[in-house]
Amino acid sequence: MALASGYLICMLPSGNTITRNAIDLRVETLEPPTAVQRQEALSLSGSRKVHDRLLASWPCLSTIETSASTVPVAPLSGLTVTAWNMERCKQVEQSADVIAGAGADVVLATEMDRGMARSGQRDTPGDLAGCLGWGYAFGVEFVELGLGDVRETRDHAGEINRQGLHGNAILSRYRIDDVRLLPLEASGDWFVGAPKDDGQVRVGGRMALAARLATEREPVVIVAVHYESQSDSTDRARQTRRLLECLANEFGDTRCIIGGDLNTKGFLQAGLAGSAMLDVAAETEPSFAHFAAEGFDWRHSNTGAHTTRLHPEDPPGSPLTTLDWLLVRGVHAGRPFVVPACGANGRYLSDHEMVGATVWP
Repeated sequence: MALASGYLICMLPSGNTITRNAIDLRVETLEPPTAVQRQEALSLSGSRKVHDRLLASWPCLSTIETSASTVPVAPLSGLTVTAWNMERCKQVEQSADVIAGAGADVVLATEMDRGMARSGQRDTPGDLAGCLGWGYAFGVEFVELGLGDVRETRDHAGEINRQGLHGNAILSRYRIDDVRLLPLEASGDWFVGAPKDDGQVRVGGRMALAARLATEREPVVIVAVHYESQSDSTDRARQTRRLLECLANEFGDTRCIIGGDLNTKGFLQAGLAGSAMLDVAAETEPSFAHFAAEGFDWRHSNTGAHTTRLHPEDPPGSPLTTLDWLLVRGVHAGRPFVVPACGANGRYLSDHEMVGATVWP
């Protein structure tokens, strides 16, 4: 794989290449592929050539849906910025209560669904923003051709997805501008093969969603990012280099907050937990060395606590780890926290906790 001039160039086994540039085309409503198109695509899964054609031709994979906030600029007195892998956001209203209870001003959200049976066919980014009274941007990471993972396929057997969209979102109390979708890879692995061997077949690739947040001073770039779950530290470092190159190309060397699920499994593998990992993060996960080289810091915006939560069906005692992070450059951060992903009466909401911190622009 090579990187050049803002394009993602992916070398294929045939020696051919495909490219994906940063995406800045914004629309009021994303256009999903029809049920017939998705069913036809599913019947052709396994072909990289088919995947690349679909990636280039389905409009929802090359546009960003945005809805403006009514509050123009963020104050200088401090923002509460959070990142949350919402595991499809299956409980919109209770998730909104958790966000409001945390006093969040910005949510860098990953794993958001639209028109998926597993999440009640809801428009989770739009509905969540509506509950909060905020604006949002939503970009598609994958068009899902099935019902989801093993549990979801079992629980929704016989149902059909109305749209099949899954991606990342920025939800903000304050105005965001210049939204960009930043592709991190274009391998087609979830269509060509079976990375997790759980029946999920998808068109698309891992990505980040970035935007300028208006403040009373100069804007701050905010980024919601989701790294590949079936990855090793070398691949996570590659995704980090790609992310940093995209940010430099699109926004320059500016103040920035990155939040999301980096799938940093190396800490668990190294037996590290708690605040001690913050000082050795760059030695354990090479991604952090790349972030540090570009001026990003994580030591004051994270607690080091576990950020994953067991699903009710998981075996008791299964290991927890720290996958979710906030990183900052050019701004001050402090008072980091982790919020349990539980709704009223302890109801399970996600397999990831919400992480957050106060940021002073």
